[in-house]
Amino acid sequence: MGKKSLRRKSLSKQTKSQKRKAKAKARGKQNLTFGHESIRNNWNTRETLRQNYKRLGLAASADDAIKAAREVIEGKTEEQKGVITKELTRIQNLPEKPKYEIKTMAVDEQRRLLRLMKKHGDDYKKMARDIKINVYQQTAKQLQNRIAIFNRIRGLAATT
Repeated sequence: MGKKSLRRKSLSKQTKSQKRKAKAKARGKQNLTFGHESIRNNWNTRETLRQNYKRLGLAASADDAIKAAREVIEGKTEEQKGVITKELTRIQNLPEKPKYEIKTMAVDEQRRLLRLMKKHGDDYKKMARDIKINVYQQTAKQLQNRIAIFNRIRGLAATT
């Protein structure tokens, strides 16, 4: 009958190391599946990593980045402009997306806030301590933020 391990070896055509090398070779030939889209589009597979980084305007190591920064500070060279650095400056100059704004609020919360505002005015500490109206025991700061949102929503509703 023989040993299972010897039988397995005789059945397989490649050794483990040969299989590992074949997998690594196949992996190396695949397209880039990482990084930013602009890096992927401008990557040259025929160049080395350092050559690609230099052409793109990136630093291959921290030492390279430090050397380049020192040269710019000392005035020996101007800032290097690569494909990626140009794109990054373009992205930085784009207008920022507006922050998310709350547009609605529950009716019962609006009623609670109105009652608190009628009873205490702008004294948020008293509002926070009023457990009959402030049943969710919101802090003074939470109430202040919710009232600011409520006033903004009420102002929007009045203008439309």
